[in-house]
Amino acid sequence: MNGEVDTLIKLQEIDSLILSLKQKLEIIPLEIKNFEKKMQEIDRQFENENKKVINLEKKRKEKEIEIEDINDKIKKLKEKTSQIKTNKEYQALLKEIELVQENLKKEEENLLLILYDLDEAKKVLKEIKADIDARKREIEDNKKQLEKEIDITAQQIEELKKERKELINKLPSELYEEYIELMKKHKGLAVAQVKNSVCQGCFLHIPPQLYVEIKLNQSIYHCPQCGRFLYYKPDKKLEQAQVQTQ
Repeated sequence: MNGEVDTLIKLQEIDSLILSLKQKLEIIPLEIKNFEKKMQEIDRQFENENKKVINLEKKRKEKEIEIEDINDKIKKLKEKTSQIKTNKEYQALLKEIELVQENLKKEEENLLLILYDLDEAKKVLKEIKADIDARKREIEDNKKQLEKEIDITAQQIEELKKERKELINKLPSELYEEYIELMKKHKGLAVAQVKNSVCQGCFLHIPPQLYVEIKLNQSIYHCPQCGRFLYYKPDKKLEQAQVQTQ
């Protein structure tokens, strides 16, 4: 194969890989942001469930104070019984005590319902907390892995840039300038393979005579349509099949 053609092919491979790695570097921060958003959503979910527990705790305390006040009221009413002089007043006081005691019973039942709801809410919160902790650890591990990938990818790009520099030194300046112009024009693909008489850059059918010449890989050829550098890569499977039939 022509040395310059071989260098152009290797340069294209390196530039394509660098481009792919740079795109990866652009995507990784977005993936990290997605993980951070998931963490925020998880925190909000926990906070919502925790608010339920806090509100129920508040209701419990309020209900306990309310029951305590009712008990104090009953106690004071019972103390009054010794001061009553008439049967009518005594019966009225007993009726009032009975009504207050009924109210006490009702509020104690309400307290039991609150305690039941509070117990259930705490169980749910405990389960959610365990699930959240596991999910957070997983997200944090993924985030760290992505951050590590940024360093690895950046290092790979630097190594490829060194190889790229060595290849550029092997090319005539005008040929390299043409390569760069084609890279800009065709969004990163300046060198294309010819496969089955077709340019893999623009998919133009290459004229038969030109295709024969390109297959020799002895000179630099351009696609008549897109202008890309063209090269031919023998099909190893086809070559093996031909050898076996001979």
